[in-house]
Amino acid sequence: MKTPDPGTPRLRDAMALLPALAVFLLMPPLVTLFAGSHHLGGVPLIVVYLFGVWLALIVAAALLARRLARTPDAGPAPAVPASLQAAASADAPPTQPPAR
Repeated sequence: MKTPDPGTPRLRDAMALLPALAVFLLMPPLVTLFAGSHHLGGVPLIVVYLFGVWLALIVAAALLARRLARTPDAGPAPAVPASLQAAASADAPPTQPPAR
């Protein structure tokens, strides 16, 4: 199976889908399916589900962010005209407080 190149529309779609998936997995109708008297290793099943979903979302976000960080830059930043640089530096606050 070929993995998509970083920065492809599929990667951006996956990143956009992750929050929607999180909302769906953490909605009360789905969460209440695990709110019973069942325990897994002495821990209520709902707690295992919530922390498992939380951990899975963090791992998925980290993996997607790592893949997105590998995308090549769009190119060099556009040049700012000297007149705008001078105006921006004149409006900028001083970096050190004035001496007293």
